[in-house]
Amino acid sequence: MIKSPEFYSTIATAGGSVSAADKIMADVKAKVQANKAKVSGEDTAIPATPTAVEPLFTHTDSVTSGKVPLSSLVPSWDKRRKIPDVMVTVCDISLFDESQKARIPKVNPHYMPNQEALSQLAYAIENTTMPSLLTGKPSVGKSSLVEYYCAITGRPFYRFNYNGTMDASSLLGTQSASSGSTHWHDGLITEAIKCPNAILLHDEWTFAPAEVIAAMQYLLEVNGQLVLADKPGTVEDKIVYPATNVRMVFADNTRGNGDVTGKFVGTQPQNSATIDRIGTFIEVKFLSGNDEVKMLKAMYPDATERLVTSCVKVANLCRKAFDDGQLTTVMSLRVLCSWIQHSLNLRDIDKGLELAFLNRFDSEGERIAVKEFVTITMGKAR
Repeated sequence: MIKSPEFYSTIATAGGSVSAADKIMADVKAKVQANKAKVSGEDTAIPATPTAVEPLFTHTDSVTSGKVPLSSLVPSWDKRRKIPDVMVTVCDISLFDESQKARIPKVNPHYMPNQEALSQLAYAIENTTMPSLLTGKPSVGKSSLVEYYCAITGRPFYRFNYNGTMDASSLLGTQSASSGSTHWHDGLITEAIKCPNAILLHDEWTFAPAEVIAAMQYLLEVNGQLVLADKPGTVEDKIVYPATNVRMVFADNTRGNGDVTGKFVGTQPQNSATIDRIGTFIEVKFLSGNDEVKMLKAMYPDATERLVTSCVKVANLCRKAFDDGQLTTVMSLRVLCSWIQHSLNLRDIDKGLELAFLNRFDSEGERIAVKEFVTITMGKAR
């Protein structure tokens, strides 16, 4: 029987009157507890023995035989940043044929990778089989990060640059006729997945029509295969099994859902089923100011410390303005390189900035804003 509010308002304890709300809550809790005891058959007067909780993870030793720490391959690795040091496989180059060896990039001694993004990419490649997607602003180093990883680990690197006119036949293969007979020619993807340990970089993949990328959906699955529907022959003739440890990496300024900013004209929304096949999403950011200065100083040894440091500071102010919607163009690493190169050639930092960056803007207001960033950083007398 439910008690009336008047009943609760008359209840008193040694410490004073109990409010109606507190008594109602206590009554409800008592009924809930009684129902639990009835269902479980337990006596609420006797505390129940705690049930052991299964742990989320069990300890297993990962297989690291034949692998080396990622940090041992990266001269600029800074252990003070506490970024996970992944164990990676370095390929035996002698096992590749000459055409495959030619695909292994040379290590750029001046390149400084984004350490966190490189660690995440190495983890995904070494420990998962699903594709990865690198996203980030223009020229943050998405493509170069993948190429660098291939260089230090000895993996063949296949890069595909997509555009709106590309069709599935160029990726998968096509049939041609000559001298009264027909011949099948493997496409770019078909050829690449036959190379063991290859990494396939699908660069600016959202420029391709969704149906072109969708032709690879089966291949993007775990233990997936490539089906060449247009190839003549039996079912077995139409199926291509990827070689050992082939990995797929996508790179783009967007995440495959289309461009909502209007800054990446030509990109197209991709099929959600294709995006669902991507297992790892990595955001690549610009290097820290100190790292960017070190890399640019190594690339341009004739540049003074002041010149490089000042240019990087201006770049970071422009990037912040871009993020805030005040500038329509980001000052990327490519722009920085152009600015420094022009400045060294012309012995004029302002003229170098004009050629590398300012002339990209339609708005005079944006040009003035960038010039103001230069004045704030370097002063009027420069």
